[in-house]
Amino acid sequence: MIYFAHFSLHFTIYVIYLQQMLEIYHMEVDIMDKEKETLSVTQKYTIRYIINGGLWLLYSISNLVPFKPIRLIGAVLLFVSAICSFYTLLVRQESDDEMSIQHIWAAKSMSLEIMLCSMMTVGIISGFISFPFYKAYGFFVAASQILPGLLFLKYEKEGC
Repeated sequence: MIYFAHFSLHFTIYVIYLQQMLEIYHMEVDIMDKEKETLSVTQKYTIRYIINGGLWLLYSISNLVPFKPIRLIGAVLLFVSAICSFYTLLVRQESDDEMSIQHIWAAKSMSLEIMLCSMMTVGIISGFISFPFYKAYGFFVAASQILPGLLFLKYEKEGC
């Protein structure tokens, strides 16, 4: 009985995967049929960092819940995140100008410092309070994605 339940879960996941791949294929055909749109620099970094970070954040929250269907939804969210990443890599986009390059490097630099300080703080706190780090790693990944995206948008709007 356990093997049947295990098999049916894997079969269901596989069917969902095939359905999504078919939908993605149809979306790609529709996109290719339309006029080639150019992705702006701001759109590219918004999708690559903020949306991916938001999806990682939702995955991390779903990872805290021990209910299996919720974890399955979290896995689907990571799959959508991967699609967003590939989309920003493969679609036609504006070339980065000097200011946008400077802004993304400044945003990544600042977010690295914030992440290092956060991890040091968590390390200090974990010396007194024990918690399973494997449940918290997704939040760090989400923060490492969201912070550069938000800082980039801020720097694009206001300057460094």
